[in-house]
Amino acid sequence: MSNLPLSIDQLKKDGTLPAIPNPPILTSQKSGWSDIHLAHFRQPAWELPEFFVLQHCITLVSSSQPVEVEFEVEGRARKARYCPSDHSCIELFPANLPYKIRLLNEVTFTHFYLDPTFVSQVAYEKIDPDRVHILFEPKRADPVIYSICQALRANLDSDGVGDGFYGDSMAIALSAHLLRHYATRNHQLREYEDGLSAYKLNQAIEYFHEHLGEKLSLKAISRELRMSQYYFCRLFKQSTGVSPHQYLIQQRVERAKQLLRQPELTVTHIAIECGFANQSHFAKYFRQHTGLTPQQFRKI
Repeated sequence: MSNLPLSIDQLKKDGTLPAIPNPPILTSQKSGWSDIHLAHFRQPAWELPEFFVLQHCITLVSSSQPVEVEFEVEGRARKARYCPSDHSCIELFPANLPYKIRLLNEVTFTHFYLDPTFVSQVAYEKIDPDRVHILFEPKRADPVIYSICQALRANLDSDGVGDGFYGDSMAIALSAHLLRHYATRNHQLREYEDGLSAYKLNQAIEYFHEHLGEKLSLKAISRELRMSQYYFCRLFKQSTGVSPHQYLIQQRVERAKQLLRQPELTVTHIAIECGFANQSHFAKYFRQHTGLTPQQFRKI
C-alpha cells in the first residue's frame, strides 16, 4: 500500500470520492448548496493510506451495529467505538491534516465538507484562513453540529435536490460553531442586540421581493447589504423574529397563493415562478405553511 499522502479535495464528476471503496448513496451535487457539500456512504471494513482533505470534514456515523475505527494522526494512534446508543456524536477532520483510517467492520456514515476560507470569512469580511486552525476530534458529542447535519441530510430528497438558501444558511451556522468551539485560538464573534437598522431591514426585504423567483443566495444579499453572511442572518432574525430562509419561504408561499387563484397556470409553472426547485419542493413547503397541498388550496 502506498505511503504517499492522498488529497481528497472534492467529489468526482460521477459522484464518487477517490480512495473510498463504494460510491456515495447520496450526494448534494444537485442540491443547489454552494458552501457545504454532503456525501452519504455505506462502506465495508477497509483501510486508507495516509491522506488529507482540503476541506474541513464533519462525519456522522449512523450504523445500526457497533463500529470500530482506528486513526493515526501525526504518528499518534487513536481509537473510537460507535454504538447505536451513542447520540449526537461527530468526527471532525481539519483541512490539510494528514491521517490514516482503518475501519474494522461495515459502516454507514455521512461526510459534510466546508471550505476553510468560507469558514474563516463567515463572520469577518477579511481574515487570513491560515490563522484559523480547527481541532481534530475523532469522537465527540456535539448536539448542535449533530442536529444541523441531520437537518441538512433531511433537506435532500432521494434524488439529492435540496434548498440552496437553506443549505448555505446551515453552512454559516456550522462555521460559526466551529470558530467558537473548535478553533485553536479564540475567535470572538461580536454580538448585537438591536437587529438591523430600519434602512437595512427595508433594503433586505425589498431585495427578497425583487428576486423572489430567482435562485437567491445569502452571499448575494449580504453583499448587497455590505455585511457578513453571519451577521446578516443574526440581525435579520432579531429584527423580524424569523430567519432569512423562513422569511423567504413565507413570501414564496404567499406569492404562490396568489398565482394558484389563476386556473390557467400549472402547479409546475407556479413552483418555478416562485423560486422553488421543483414541484415536489413547492408542495412540501406549501403544505408546511398552509396544511394543504397546492391542489387542495386551489379548490377552496
